[in-house]
Amino acid sequence: MQANLRDPTYLGALVFFECAARHLSFSRAAAELCVTPSAVSHRIAALEATLGVRLFERLTRRVSLTQEGLELSRVSRESLQRLRDATQKIVATRVLRLSIGPYLSANWLMPRLSQFEESHPGIRVDLLHRTGLPDLRDVDIAIVWIDRPPEDLDAKPLFDAACVPVSAPGVINSKNLWDCQLPALHYRSRSTWRQWLKAAGGPLNYADTGEIFEDPVLVLEAAAHRRGIAIGFIPFIQNQLASGRLQQAHSFTSRSEWRYWLVETNSGHPDHELLVNWLLREADSSDEAAGSIAQSW
Repeated sequence: MQANLRDPTYLGALVFFECAARHLSFSRAAAELCVTPSAVSHRIAALEATLGVRLFERLTRRVSLTQEGLELSRVSRESLQRLRDATQKIVATRVLRLSIGPYLSANWLMPRLSQFEESHPGIRVDLLHRTGLPDLRDVDIAIVWIDRPPEDLDAKPLFDAACVPVSAPGVINSKNLWDCQLPALHYRSRSTWRQWLKAAGGPLNYADTGEIFEDPVLVLEAAAHRRGIAIGFIPFIQNQLASGRLQQAHSFTSRSEWRYWLVETNSGHPDHELLVNWLLREADSSDEAAGSIAQSW
């Protein structure tokens, strides 16, 4: 007879069978499962009827497994143990949901996150890559790039970013970048370039040149491929500068009017503060590195 694997009574009977086969006793199986020996006997008899084979030899005051019972015992014991291991792993792993923009995630968080998870093996951080402020009901923590968060949010400044123009190596052939033939490259708006030019004492109309991109990664890629000059943010462009793929296009750096904010929610996750404190410490060390790099220029 073909067993119906979708029948919950069949799957439940396998639990009774595995326990009885392990103990070779309906009474001890009943004690482990907190049922009566009669309940164990009835469930196993129903399983035997479904399969059309005998699984136990009923002897005087004891039972033994038939050949079919031995085979099913081995398979059911291994399968149930795998289920126990999987469910214990799921229960033991505590998941924190962190919303973050793709640019910051790739250039700052991902290179560090494995250190946090290795130090806290019972915790996994799931990243939700969102641009702008997410629906806070979906996350435990959010990191957002804005000038000022709404007043009703529990937000802490994570770190500032230093703005510096960057280009492909060897393309700046004049003292002032705005005098070269390459246009400005922009992320979402021309405001960042205007702010930098005003602080640097450059001509504001240079910000009116060039393309506007919706992805900050594409802005830097365009600069690396000689399509123009981009505003990069320290410390997030450190790897591109160190590798020589991009170079500083001007000696002046300025602080961005925007910054990254860490937004906390009322999720009640037990490891919430642990991750928040780690993010703040990592941000502090990034700020120190950004300051030393900016001063060296």
